[in-house]
Amino acid sequence: MDTTNPEKSYGRFGVRAFTSNSAYPVKNALVIVRAKKENGAPATAAVLETDESGKTPLITLETPPKSFSLSPNADGLPYALYDAEISHPNFYTVITRDIQIYPDTTSILPVNMLPLPDTDGTEQYSDNNIIINSSGNTPNL
Repeated sequence: MDTTNPEKSYGRFGVRAFTSNSAYPVKNALVIVRAKKENGAPATAAVLETDESGKTPLITLETPPKSFSLSPNADGLPYALYDAEISHPNFYTVITRDIQIYPDTTSILPVNMLPLPDTDGTEQYSDNNIIINSSGNTPNL
């Protein structure tokens, strides 16, 4: 990604993963950030992992030109839309859709992860996804 190109703009993004109620950080959570192409198809933008503090490193993501956010008559959204999937073997997976990333801005996504129930191994969980921050036009998983 060429961040020196004056025709392109960029924003920064990071995730902070904690157990529900933000009591403890979730270490080693896998974070997959996906961009939305113009045809609506997802494209993986980054794969990250949380550290012992539950934080990912900040990454740089492409956004529309800054001029779009400075003019009410701009031809397009003033932000780029990304999705993030946060998973860990001991927690339900959290999928956040339509994260708005603005040019020259750092966005931090706080994620409260819910622990999977303790079982004796006899119960099977076929769908352990939680979808939050989802617009009404996204398909059901």
